[in-house]
Amino acid sequence: GYSVIMTRETNDVKLSNVDRAQIANEAGADAMVRIHCNSSEKSSVKGALGICQSADNPYCGDIYKKCLKLTKAVLNGHCEATGRKNTGVWETDTMTGTNWCEVPNTIIEMGYMSNPDEDERMGTEEFQRQAAIGIADGLDDYFGR
Repeated sequence: GYSVIMTRETNDVKLSNVDRAQIANEAGADAMVRIHCNSSEKSSVKGALGICQSADNPYCGDIYKKCLKLTKAVLNGHCEATGRKNTGVWETDTMTGTNWCEVPNTIIEMGYMSNPDEDERMGTEEFQRQAAIGIADGLDDYFGR
């Protein structure tokens, strides 16, 4: 039941993180969810992570509470649907796309590509379906549906 604006559906699209934020801003989006896969120097690291800005962010600190609520809701939904370990929320003011975004936004790191088991599973249609359901469930929770 959500209207989704995909910023890309293939790898050959050249959009900066600022471009992605501006797409959400111009659309008047109620939320922006950036979906990523994480990496670590240690192949044993696993789990899902949510990322949002801090309350002290000089560019978008005014929407911090909404972004934190969105991040927690989407991360929890993703982890419940996929069985991924929830490794919590990382608050950082170093993400360009977040700093330029004027609407509630989050980054969800769905798992670790550097972990062979997680990487293989993330590539399956089953996991991708579960992840999509989990993200939608998280949005339902965020919007109180």
